[in-house]
Amino acid sequence: MGSKSNRREISRDMLREILVKLPAKDLARSCCVSRLWHSVASNPSFRNLHAMARDVSSDRTEALLISVNSEPGRSDEASVFIVSSGRAMCCVPIPSGYGLANVCNGFLCFVHGNGPEAPAVVCNPVTGEKVALPRAPPLLVGSKEETWTLFALGFSWPTKEHKLFRLSCKSYSSSSSNNRVGMDVYTLGDTSGWRRRSFPSLYRPTDVSTPVLLHDKLYVLTIGWKHKHKPDIPTRILVIDVATESSCTYCLPDYGTRPYDQPMEGVFELNGQLWFVAHLVTTPWIIRFWAMSPPPPGGKEPYWDLCYSFHREAFTFDRPWGCWLDDDEIMCYRMNDTLHRTCPRLSSNVQAAMAQDPYLAMGSLDIYGEISKLKARFHGIDHKSGTR
Repeated sequence: MGSKSNRREISRDMLREILVKLPAKDLARSCCVSRLWHSVASNPSFRNLHAMARDVSSDRTEALLISVNSEPGRSDEASVFIVSSGRAMCCVPIPSGYGLANVCNGFLCFVHGNGPEAPAVVCNPVTGEKVALPRAPPLLVGSKEETWTLFALGFSWPTKEHKLFRLSCKSYSSSSSNNRVGMDVYTLGDTSGWRRRSFPSLYRPTDVSTPVLLHDKLYVLTIGWKHKHKPDIPTRILVIDVATESSCTYCLPDYGTRPYDQPMEGVFELNGQLWFVAHLVTTPWIIRFWAMSPPPPGGKEPYWDLCYSFHREAFTFDRPWGCWLDDDEIMCYRMNDTLHRTCPRLSSNVQAAMAQDPYLAMGSLDIYGEISKLKARFHGIDHKSGTR
C-alpha cells in the first residue's frame, strides 16, 4: 500500500494573505520556493496589491552603495551593496558609458553619459533583472554639443505609473528671458511612445545633484541662465509632478556662499523629507543641512529649517553626494569618495571628542577602498592577493 504525504498544500488565497505582508526583497525570493508561490507572487494583480499594502510602505529604507566599474577589455558592470551590512545585492552588466541617473521606488535608472538619445536601462537591485527602454527622440533645442540633458525616473502612486523624464535646454544663454526647458516623457509600458513638450523657465536644470523622487514629485536643482564659462550656484529647485507632468520652482534657503567651479551643493531625501546640503567656504569650514517643510497650499513657498551645522577641520572642494541616518541614528553623508559619520543629537563638545574615532562622529571611510573589498568578496576573490 503506497504511502501519502501528510503535508497539506496551502491554499492560494491564504498564500496571498501571507505574501502581501512581505518586504519587496523577500517577496522576490519567495518566487523560488515552488511553482505555486511563483505563480502567486508574479501575478500582475497581486503585484499591484502588494504595492498598495500599508505593511510594505512602512518598511525602513535601506541605503545602497552603487558602483559602476569600467575596465579596458571587459564589459561595464554595476555593483549594488547594502551600506548597513556591506552585503552585496547584485552585480549586473550595463552598456559601456552608462552611469546612474537616479533611484526611483527601489529601481535604479542608468543612462548614457554622452548619449541623450540612447535607451535608458532600469534595474531591480533585488533580483538583478534589467530592461532597456525605448530610445529617446532627437533633441529639439540646438545640437548635442550645445544642449544640456538630464534623465530622471519617476513614479506616481495615484496612477501606479513609472515615467522616464528627459529634461533638455541650452547649455548657456546670454539672456534670462524667453528661455524654455524641453521635457520629453515616456510612460513605462505605454505603446504610444515618448511625448514631447516644453515650458518657459527663468532657471535651467543642473546635474550638480541627482534628481530626488519624493511624494510623487521629482526635485531637480536649477541655476540661472548664464554664460557657460561663468559658474553659478543653485538658488531654486524645480518640482515636477509625475502624475500631471506639471512643474514649478521653489526657493532654496539662503546659504551665503559664492559660485565655484566645483559644485558643493546637494539635495536628498531623508526620513520622508527633502533635504538641502551645502558645503560652505568659511572660517571654520562648515557643512549645513536644511529640511524642507511641506509646501503650504496656494502655491506659497515652503519653509526651510536649518537642522544641522557641522564644522570641518580640513577642507576640500567636495560635493555632497548623499546622506542618511543609520540604525544607531548616526548621520552619514558622502563627500565625493569619502563617507563621513557624525551624531547630530550630541553637543558640539562631545562631537569634537568623538571626532578621533573613525567609526563615530566625523569619522571618514575611503569609499573606493571599501568598494574594492566588497567586489572581491562578491566575486570570491582575495582582495590582497587577487586570487580566487
